[in-house]
This record gives sequence, structure tokens and C-alpha cells, in this order.
Amino acid sequence: MLIRLCYASTRVERETNLLEDLSNILSTARQFNQEHQIYGVLYYAEGTFFQCLEGHKTVLEALYERILNDPRHANVQRFSDQFLEQPCFSKWSMKYVNDFTKISRFFAKLGLDKFQPDQLDERQVQDFVSLLLKIKN
Repeated sequence: MLIRLCYASTRVERETNLLEDLSNILSTARQFNQEHQIYGVLYYAEGTFFQCLEGHKTVLEALYERILNDPRHANVQRFSDQFLEQPCFSKWSMKYVNDFTKISRFFAKLGLDKFQPDQLDERQVQDFVSLLLKIKN
């Protein structure tokens, strides 16, 4: 059964800098995801991660447990899973979006003055995922 699993989390400040953390997360995710037929997108801004993962439910549940235990993440909030016929992010083992302008506009239209994915309702999460899918990097 294919699902979409999305979550938001706060980045835990550590000795490593942000670019090193992002590089490590992306390289590890891309290799692991390619081996396990997982697809998705990662966005980071203002101390907050948002990640959308698509794949088989059992594999994603195990991966999500690893994320919960990852010391780089705190205050992890999982959104409702969506069942999929096929993955939407199948072009990417892990797409990274860095278009702050479009994301800022999206959140401003919702009345939020900064990137706050934890404030999104389920419909808004799906709208946000659609935006991330459309953004070309």
C-alpha cells in the first residue's frame, strides 16, 4: 500500500552548521530512498523542516521511527497520511526546494508571517505539497 507521509520538525542546533546538516540529510536520504523506492521532498526555513515522503507504508513507518530518534529533529508533528495510487514525486529520491519567495507568499496568503508548517490544516498541507511539487530547482 502506497502512502504519503508528511511531517514538520524543529531543527536542533548542534556543533554542525546548517549546511552540513542539510547536506548530510539529503545525501543519506537520497541513497536510502533510492534503495527502498521512497520518493519525496524536503524544505527547510526559519529553523523548521518540512518533509513529504511517498512509498510503501511499512517502509515509511520504519523510516519515520528513525526520524523521530534523529537528534537533529525536535517537536516532530506528523500530518494525516494520504493513500496514493502512484507517487507524485517519483522523479526524485529526495527533492530539495529552496525557493523561499514562493513559500513565503504561500504562508502569507494563509495569514502566517513566517514558515510555520505546524499551523497548516490537512487541506493546506496538501496545497503546500502541490506547491513543492511544482517548484523547479
